[in-house]
Amino acid sequence: MRRAGLVVLVLLVVALAVLAQLVDVPDGARLRELVDDAGNAAPAVFLAVCALGTAVFFPKPVLATAAGLLFGVAWGSALAIAGFTAGAMIAFAVARRLGRDAVAPWLGKRLHTLEEVFARRGVEATLVIRLLPVLPFTLANYGAGVTSVRAAHFALGTALGLVPSTVLAAVLGDALSDIGSPRSMVALGIWAALAVGGVWWGRSLLRAAQRA
Repeated sequence: MRRAGLVVLVLLVVALAVLAQLVDVPDGARLRELVDDAGNAAPAVFLAVCALGTAVFFPKPVLATAAGLLFGVAWGSALAIAGFTAGAMIAFAVARRLGRDAVAPWLGKRLHTLEEVFARRGVEATLVIRLLPVLPFTLANYGAGVTSVRAAHFALGTALGLVPSTVLAAVLGDALSDIGSPRSMVALGIWAALAVGGVWWGRSLLRAAQRA
């Protein structure tokens, strides 16, 4: 799944590069003018796209970056986090409806690890999975649906855990017109630090689950 997401992302970048050569693509300022002209419909549509895209394995970083480009860092991050959380809960609910037998083949042995971690610390485990994508985002959503984690804990952990990566992607999206600027470099540096911290935190949880 992770490889498929990467392929989709690469194809999207190539398609955008080709489109930029063939069509007069609006810059960031013009895109935001179009969003403003759309009124309340634009945030609602983008929220729905984030929710549905999350449920069907569309690359989340692409949507988070687009949020920063179209709506700015603050408003874009809020919309993306709300949409991603809604999409996560859609996948979670579908998995609970389908049952373990339908979802287990996607995860294999990783499902047992998720069960052990979620059984002990639902919110904390979800935070780790969001800060450090041990599993692809949507796959983890479906996997969580057939574990013992409470829906409320999963929703809270998802919303909180999405904040750092979503805000950083929105910052990068907002800075697309000036790649290499200090704020985009700072955002990348913070992302790297969060990844390292997530590895350490995730290993601690896994070791605790194994000891138990």
